[in-house]
Amino acid sequence: MKAALLIVDVQRYYLDPASSFCAYSEQRWPGSTGYIGNRVENLVLPSILRLRSAFDTEGWPVIYLRLCGTMEDRSDLHRFFMKFWADAERAGFSDCYPLASDPWAAVASAIKPRTGDLVIEKTGFSGFNGTVLEAQLRASGVDVLVMTGLATSQCVDTTARDGSDRGFTIVQVHDAQADYSEDVHQAALYASCGVCGANISSAEAVCSDLTEYVKGTRRTEF
Repeated sequence: MKAALLIVDVQRYYLDPASSFCAYSEQRWPGSTGYIGNRVENLVLPSILRLRSAFDTEGWPVIYLRLCGTMEDRSDLHRFFMKFWADAERAGFSDCYPLASDPWAAVASAIKPRTGDLVIEKTGFSGFNGTVLEAQLRASGVDVLVMTGLATSQCVDTTARDGSDRGFTIVQVHDAQADYSEDVHQAALYASCGVCGANISSAEAVCSDLTEYVKGTRRTEF
């Protein structure tokens, strides 16, 4: 069996307090982006780097997903994202969801893509919807998706469920994901089990013997 590491939406505008996304989110839900920012810096990024190193050793693919618009009016975004963007514009916070070419849409510098890594842009919750993700996975002979990124209950979960529907085995790495609260993060992981299976583990457990872990993706350590 062969796995791909999916790094979902770990982008500057989610994490930098100076971004319009963070500023507007803090106005509406005080403390939400501060929590997710701290978790990403102290836990998620180190876990992703550890996983990425293990995948590099195996020569297995590392794939980044980026949520960003491609149209000025953001009409290509999922309706929830488009409404959030429009509400923020009216409140004086411009470009909450940046265009793909905007530096704010870039992957966090600590885990920025390297030459050979695949970067796929999406406009909705699932990384499969309207993208080349499935074709790339099939072409690479991938059986297992190791899920990391933001946010656990939203784009990570939707991509994982979509991948399971398409026949991929799903591994949820709990310390390589973050949501806007610990309760929502944990609830989303447990709720995913019925659709994605109960392969919930730590980065350390996955990386301890990556090939053996992928072969036996049936255990839960959470």
